[in-house]
Amino acid sequence: MSTGYQNYRTLPQEPKFLHGTPGTIYILQNDGLRPGLYRIGATRRSGVSKAMEFNRDTQNMLPGTYECVFELHAKDCGAALEVILRQFETYRHGKKNLDFYQLDLEQASNEIVSIIADINTVAVERAKSRQQHAPESMRHLLPDLEPANHAVFNLPPPSFLKKAFEWVAN
Repeated sequence: MSTGYQNYRTLPQEPKFLHGTPGTIYILQNDGLRPGLYRIGATRRSGVSKAMEFNRDTQNMLPGTYECVFELHAKDCGAALEVILRQFETYRHGKKNLDFYQLDLEQASNEIVSIIADINTVAVERAKSRQQHAPESMRHLLPDLEPANHAVFNLPPPSFLKKAFEWVAN
């Protein structure tokens, strides 16, 4: 017998929704947790606003408050977050859906900067290739090369505009 809901492990994760979207990769620190345990994520807003959102959340069962200790803008934050989470998989702590990692902040920030630089380079190259192909696919929107002379009418107008045409021509 089938139930009407999906198992939470089969639901799509947040990075899939953010693929192709510019946003911010952030590292949050919670003062109620042990030192060196950080939360890594992505948002379309700033990391500080995400920390404030977690602090205001009444269903958040973690003690302490979040503070944004690192944030960096990425042109494709979903792809960047996916690569970052794969890179730091060995440092993961806690439940699977909570992205907490036990790592050195300076080392993690350096790796995230290099990953985002690579992702941004790929995104810029992809945008340039799209711009190069755009004129070919949008040729029908380009103006005609022959200048239109609106003062001279080559074709006779319809019969119901004949008087108006004679009046304009004189």
